[in-house]
Amino acid sequence: MDHVKQHSCPKVYQLLGEAGTYYGVRFGKNIPWVTEFPFGTVKDPQYVGSIMSLVACVAWVPFLYIFLWVLGYLFMIHVESKEDPASRAKPLS
Repeated sequence: MDHVKQHSCPKVYQLLGEAGTYYGVRFGKNIPWVTEFPFGTVKDPQYVGSIMSLVACVAWVPFLYIFLWVLGYLFMIHVESKEDPASRAKPLS
């Protein structure tokens, strides 16, 4: 699990670039839709990788902190799934 997490986070940044990773599309940046791994395989790979990183810290961080942080990520996954598709990146034509 750790290997997948450690590979997916840098891969996401590599594929999206700085503007795509930090919601540049919300600020008018033209970000192309990405379907390469991990995007074509995992739904919300940035959140999934972050959740996996948090779970890996459970031996050192109190469970309640990790649980609440994970709940925040799950909430954001839900919020973003209900957004207007026009506010998201567009597939390249």
